[in-house]
Amino acid sequence: RSRAHAVTDRHSAAMTTVKRNTDLKKVKFGTTDMMVTQVCAGTMTWGSYNADESQAHAQLDKLWTLGVNFIDTAELYPVAWNYGALTERWIGNWLTKRIADGTVERSKLYIATKVNPGGVGNEHPTRAKQVHGYDEEIVEWSCRKSIERMNCGYIDLYQIHWPSRDTPLMSTPTFRPADENGKIKNRPMGWHDRGGQEDFDRTIKSIMKLFELGLIRHWGVSNENAFGITMLCQTAIRLGCPLPVSCQNDFSILNQTYEEDTWEAAYRFGIVGLPYGALSGGTLTGKYFDKSHPQYIAKDEAERPLDKCRHRVSSRFQPRYGCSQAMAATRECVELAERWGITPAELAIAWSIARPCNANGSVIIGTTTARQVEECVGAALLELPDELMKEVDVIHEKYRNPCMYYTEKEIWQNLPGLPPPASEPEPEREQ
Repeated sequence: RSRAHAVTDRHSAAMTTVKRNTDLKKVKFGTTDMMVTQVCAGTMTWGSYNADESQAHAQLDKLWTLGVNFIDTAELYPVAWNYGALTERWIGNWLTKRIADGTVERSKLYIATKVNPGGVGNEHPTRAKQVHGYDEEIVEWSCRKSIERMNCGYIDLYQIHWPSRDTPLMSTPTFRPADENGKIKNRPMGWHDRGGQEDFDRTIKSIMKLFELGLIRHWGVSNENAFGITMLCQTAIRLGCPLPVSCQNDFSILNQTYEEDTWEAAYRFGIVGLPYGALSGGTLTGKYFDKSHPQYIAKDEAERPLDKCRHRVSSRFQPRYGCSQAMAATRECVELAERWGITPAELAIAWSIARPCNANGSVIIGTTTARQVEECVGAALLELPDELMKEVDVIHEKYRNPCMYYTEKEIWQNLPGLPPPASEPEPEREQ
């Protein structure tokens, strides 16, 4: 039998319980004075997968009631379709209403948003959806528009959504620059520059202007690598700009590439984790295992039946999360969670919180129902024992970063003998 079975079989006879606290912990967010909850409200599906504004407001109400004081959004949102501006507008409508009725005090709610170099959602009269390199004019415009849409007065954490330079993004850690014709593999969106010193100077000067205007309190990066973090920080030091305080990269049990050289760069400059993708687009909840583990999709059957879930509605959007290798690893995560008496979603989120790269940071949770909010926030109450963390390590060593590809996307997606995306794999045969 495999080593993985040898480790996990120790819990087959007697299940060990996981400690569950009663109070939602807050941490000092990196080098800032922000005391934030260890989970941050993700919002990118509000306006697409959540078609009604009332659904977003119900989730926001539940988040606030449960004590979550940190929200992450972007001018780009919602995603998959209906891109841009709408999510921020819905948040603004909720915030205006809740401040007016005394439920929310603006100073006690931390709002993070992002500017993207594709110009999606900036609503600029002449530069909308035009690729840019984070110049002062467009960055100030985008920031002001986000504040206007959310009616929030200022932004607590303003983030660069992804690099404007010619580097691959999101689904692969493998670097390839643009060729002589300007084409680049493994990057789904356009690029603006080659990542020279003048490009980093331009970005930092734009951020400095936002500080000077009093529009932002802190800034961060997203979908960045070690080179980008180092260059941005060194440039900020030289120009006298505050350093970025956080990095929002894709990070989960199924994708631990951030913990390679990117985390070292972040760590050396005092940057904390604000990861997205802890549930791998819902895969790690176990809901796509509707045949062998039907209880997970059953929890949302009324509001979010399986045919309404992300990987069934739009399989081409973020297909990395539902690839067959990721599903095989997820099956073992689901079984591991069950042996320890917690849900797969709880395991995935609590594991992300417990990783050293996210110490004094916050893990973004993405939800589409108020019930999902309760489960995801509840995960932050768990304290996973070292033995359970090591059992996740065993799965990771068996399936190294299964939702990332290292050569070409087409090769990865068309490996022979693999089932369709987001479908339940056949059980592993005993050796």
